Amino acid sequence: MHVTSDADLAFYVVTGCSTPTGPSSAQCLLFEDASTGTDEVGRFIAPAASVYVVVDYYASHPPSDEDFELDVYPETCSTSAQCSSGTPVCSDGECVACATSFDCKSATRPRCDVSQHACTTGIDQCTTDDASEPNDDGPAGATLFAPDGDGTAQHIGLICSQPATERDYYAFDVTTLGETWDIQLAWTGTRDLDLEVVDATGKGVGLSYWEQPERVRLTYLPLGRYYVRISEFSASPDPTAVAYTVTTQRALGAGCTAASDCAREYRNQLFRGDCADGACIDIAGEGAVPVGGACDSESDCGAGLQCPSFFFVANAATRDVCAPECANDGDCTALGSDYTCTTYLHANFCVQKCSSDAQCPTVYQSPPTSGPWDQYSCDQATGRCLP
Repeated sequence: MHVTSDADLAFYVVTGCSTPTGPSSAQCLLFEDASTGTDEVGRFIAPAASVYVVVDYYASHPPSDEDFELDVYPETCSTSAQCSSGTPVCSDGECVACATSFDCKSATRPRCDVSQHACTTGIDQCTTDDASEPNDDGPAGATLFAPDGDGTAQHIGLICSQPATERDYYAFDVTTLGETWDIQLAWTGTRDLDLEVVDATGKGVGLSYWEQPERVRLTYLPLGRYYVRISEFSASPDPTAVAYTVTTQRALGAGCTAASDCAREYRNQLFRGDCADGACIDIAGEGAVPVGGACDSESDCGAGLQCPSFFFVANAATRDVCAPECANDGDCTALGSDYTCTTYLHANFCVQKCSSDAQCPTVYQSPPTSGPWDQYSCDQATGRCLP
């Protein structure tokens, strides 16, 4: 089941409504409110009897836009291996041509139209643009960085914010373990350009939003291809292009030897918590990591446990451990005196006490007063991170 809207909707799937306050727990087959965005997707096993879909809104007042689209369909796949060559990607239970632009392999059709799940041409709406447009609107048309003898590569481009989804893609290849890549995006004027680096599947590995120039430094990357994604943030689309220069510097070195190596560079690099064969990779916890076990995402931890996998924080190799939810500090005493209960999350959980601001969560969606990120402050007397 898939609900699409311009508002933050949720939905239930129920078999009836037997109590004065609504369906009983036995009658509720599915509740889905996983995203604050415009899409909610859920999966349920249909019973023999009829079921009812209830589309809901989190607030007591109606949303500003009450229109939505509801799609209910039988599942045809659970993995892409079950799909055919014409529609090779399994997305939300359906075989489709693409789910993201990383599924598109042609430079002339590099962009996935997610409304149609079809690879299509890029969008060229800037008043002026560079020669790579519109093929560089997706990974398949990315311009490849080829470092010179000093490890440097540079490209000059143009970008605008019409449409707001406009992106310029560049690519680089990590061919030896221990490479460090330093990427800088520079421009003049007051426009707001952003820099992101993702792997070959589109998973983020680093980003820079609020600086000029923007900069990302990446260490201990696994071998393979990576993509640099450049965009302009603007409150309203602007077709006027801004010129930029993107520069990469590759340096050779030794691979990682421990998870502590993976946590050392955290200013603009996302933490990958396991050092394996000289490269830092994601921890493959798969929902089985117990209390106190290392994690780098919530999906690593067992039932009822959370991972403090905040972006761009210091000492993640020792501080990112699975811990239970809590209502107050007393719920964390079983973990030891070095733990406190968070106070700033929808579902609070136990975390190690902080000793510096660098160990506190970043709010990367908000502009900072100084430094690369808006960051909570550490109250060293209590070990609490405070907004």
